[in-house]
Amino acid sequence: MIDEKIFKAYDIRGTYPDQVNEEIAARITCAYVEKLKPKTVVIGRDLREASEKMFESVVKSLVGRGINVKDAGEMTNPMMGFAVFSYGYDGGIILSASHNPIGYGGMKMFTKNAVTIPGNDEEIKKFTLEGCPKYEGPQGEIEKIDIFGDYIKFVRETIDLSKLVKQKILFDPCYGSVGLILDKLLQNLPVERIDLHTKPDKTFGGLSEPNPLNPEIYKEALGLAKNKKPDFGVLWDGDGDRIFFIDENGKFINAPYITAVLVEAVSKKHPNAAVVSDVRIRWPIERACEKSGMKYNEAKSGYRFIKEGMMEKDGAFGAEMTAHYFFKETKYMDNGLIPLLMIWELISATGKKLSELVAPYQKDHFMMDEVKFTIENPGPIIVKLKKEYSDYQINELDGLTIESPEFRFNFRASNTEPAAKLNMEAKSSEILEQEKSKLLSIIG
Repeated sequence: MIDEKIFKAYDIRGTYPDQVNEEIAARITCAYVEKLKPKTVVIGRDLREASEKMFESVVKSLVGRGINVKDAGEMTNPMMGFAVFSYGYDGGIILSASHNPIGYGGMKMFTKNAVTIPGNDEEIKKFTLEGCPKYEGPQGEIEKIDIFGDYIKFVRETIDLSKLVKQKILFDPCYGSVGLILDKLLQNLPVERIDLHTKPDKTFGGLSEPNPLNPEIYKEALGLAKNKKPDFGVLWDGDGDRIFFIDENGKFINAPYITAVLVEAVSKKHPNAAVVSDVRIRWPIERACEKSGMKYNEAKSGYRFIKEGMMEKDGAFGAEMTAHYFFKETKYMDNGLIPLLMIWELISATGKKLSELVAPYQKDHFMMDEVKFTIENPGPIIVKLKKEYSDYQINELDGLTIESPEFRFNFRASNTEPAAKLNMEAKSSEILEQEKSKLLSIIG
């Protein structure tokens, strides 16, 4: 019996081996083939034990249905998108559970040009649950490929490396897959390294989750930054598609402020282009768009929806509040390395510290850490909130967003777990705390 909760809005994800395992991965792969009818598919995996164990069954399922497989081995999640669009493959599958805690497994699936197939795609679900037609044709072939060199060359060419000024930088990949490529990325660049958790490890060094958005996870990096005093620091999640920044004072920078700075940088290369970001926190990004002449566009939360919004608007840049950054150059895929080079280039060009770059967007802007509620169905609470805030501007693009001149908040169901999430921004810390208390009492 397959638990249908594994079919998420973005990908396949569940606990291993009860919700996802070798047999279920093979069935999903078969469904992928029936939907896509590809000839050649590239396969990769993150560092997790579940990914390693399911990998062979995915390859066997593809080959057994006549598909030629390009085995790219262990990689970061953005490397899969690069492999698909760069080499012109018909599709790709990466075995990954992103930043989820140890014990999870998952699959992200792509068509040509690295377009995401949602995990809850109706055809994928149907063929997985009901089975695929019998196949009696020729077998496919397997070829191992190494994409590391081409990928690093691609990333490094997104900026002018000759303009980088030497920096002292703290690097923390949370024992994840960025550790596979960090040395290659930094080769011959003017950097003094402070390394933390850089050795790839399938158990993520015992971290509860490879997720730098969790204060418990970034606490060690902050302590090291305050002690070693780098010019700035960066952290990545387990599969390397999200990047977080620490300033020269050892202070964690919330992603929307980095997004605002990156909007300005992108505007130099793509003037007056579209920017797409999710609804949770928007004021700093709007401010950056107004300042730089970029066109702000709102999307639902989730990398699939940011990508779709960018494709629709021919966007140059996209971002999620959770530190996913998307670029036209990557065919709208998120990338966790390019923002590092862009911020480094900005610091080099302006002579400013990271705290100085984000300061204009932090001024008169206050945001709370996301609050998560264990709620299967937030619908009744949303009805209650709509009634309570009926005098304010209401937006239902993604859950419920309430906006006033002094504060705005978003309350929505998670796309990846049975939970609801609350985010808020305000013009003062007093208003933020006042409205937060009110909301928490209503939500209960």
